[in-house]
Amino acid sequence: MGGIQIARVAGIPIYLHPTWFLVFFLVTYALSKSLLGAHPEIAQPVAWLAAGATAVLFAVSILLHELGHSVLALRHRVPVRSITLFIFGGVAAIERDPETPRAEFEIAIAGPIVSALLALAFVLVQRGAPEGSAFAEMAGWLMAINLGVALFNLLPGFPLDGGRVLRAFLWARSGSATAATRTAARVGQWIAYAFIALGALRVMSGDLGGLWLAFIGWFLVSASGSSIQQAAISDALAGLCARDVLSQDVARIRSDASVGEFARQFAMRGRRWALVEDGARTLGLVSLADVKEIAPDAWDATPIASIATPIEKVETASPESPLMDVLRAMAQRDVNQIPVRDGDRILGAISRDALVQLIDLRRRA
Repeated sequence: MGGIQIARVAGIPIYLHPTWFLVFFLVTYALSKSLLGAHPEIAQPVAWLAAGATAVLFAVSILLHELGHSVLALRHRVPVRSITLFIFGGVAAIERDPETPRAEFEIAIAGPIVSALLALAFVLVQRGAPEGSAFAEMAGWLMAINLGVALFNLLPGFPLDGGRVLRAFLWARSGSATAATRTAARVGQWIAYAFIALGALRVMSGDLGGLWLAFIGWFLVSASGSSIQQAAISDALAGLCARDVLSQDVARIRSDASVGEFARQFAMRGRRWALVEDGARTLGLVSLADVKEIAPDAWDATPIASIATPIEKVETASPESPLMDVLRAMAQRDVNQIPVRDGDRILGAISRDALVQLIDLRRRA
C-alpha cells in the first residue's frame, strides 16, 4: 500500500498512508470539540493537545492490533512484508496464506484479542482517573473505540478477522482452503451490502454519518470481491507447478555484447528481456527498463553485462514451485517474468502473459 515509513518493529516496516492524516485530523477535531463542550474551563490549545494525543493512542491501538496478527503470522513462518495505517484502520501485508486452518484461526483471532485487551486496559485507566475529568473521558473513548474495533473485526465476513475465522472453520471441515475462502468472501459481500444499505437509509433520514458507513461497505465489497477472484485463480492454477508451463524459448545474449546489440537483436523484435550469459554460465538478466537508463548514443559502447541485474538478485522459481507462488512473486516484485532455475541452470522462464492465458483457459474449461 505504501506511504511514509515511521518505524520498524520485529523487522516489519511500519507505514503511514497519506489518508491516515485525514483520520488523525478528523479525530483530533471531533475530540477537541467534545472536550471543550464538556469542560469549558480547559484552554483551547490544551484541548487540542489532549485530543491529538488521544488520536495518536488510537493509531497505536490499531498498530498493536495489526502487530497481533503479524507476530502470530511470523510464529507460523508466514512472512509479513509491512504494516500500513490508513483511512480504514490498518492492514498487515502477509505474503501468503497460512498452511493450516489452525494457523489461519490463530493469526486471525490475535488482532481482536489485542483490541479487547486494550479496551480492558483503558477501562482500568478510566476507573483510576478522577471521575468526570477530561482524562477519564479520553480513556473512555479509547476503551469504546478498541472494543468497537474488536467487535467490528469479528463480523464473519472475509476479509475481516471474523471472516478469516469463518474461513478457518470451513477449511477445517471441508479440507479446501479455496472453497472456504469463496464462501467466507461471499458472506463478506452480504455484510458489505448491508452496511451500504444501512448507510444509505441513514443518509436519507438526514444523518450524514451514514456516508461513512456506506463507504466502509463499499471498501468491503471491493475487498471481498478481490478475494473471490483470488480463489478462482487459485482453483485455475491448483496442482500445477513451474515445470508444467515454463517456456524454453528464452532470449539469451553474450556477456561481451553491447546494449546496442540487445536493442537491435531482441528489443526491436518484441523481446523485452534476455539472460546474459558467459558460455554456459548465466550472469544475470537485462530488460528494456535497464536499456532505457542508457542514452541511445552510448548503447554500442556500453557492455550489456554492466547494466544487467546479477542472477543472484533476480527472482527465480524452482521447477517444482507451485504456480500460485510464482504468480504471487510476480505481483510482489512487480516483474513480468520469472526464470525457472534448477541449481546453476536456467531451464526457461514463465511470463505473466502466459499465466494470464492459462488462467483464462482453465476457467473456461
